[in-house]
Amino acid sequence: MNLPQDPFMKSQYVNMMLRASNMDLETFCLSAGIDMVTLLCELGHASISYHLNKR
Repeated sequence: MNLPQDPFMKSQYVNMMLRASNMDLETFCLSAGIDMVTLLCELGHASISYHLNKR
């Protein structure tokens, strides 16, 4: 999956996909073939964070 390069656009896209698919971030990343750690680091550099809820 090709995500937007701009971190703010990337976070908006991920948020939209999470709402549309009703998945958590980890499941979304696995299904889309995205490395979650890399994604979180990229967004973290732009001060964007996700709170991961462990069940």
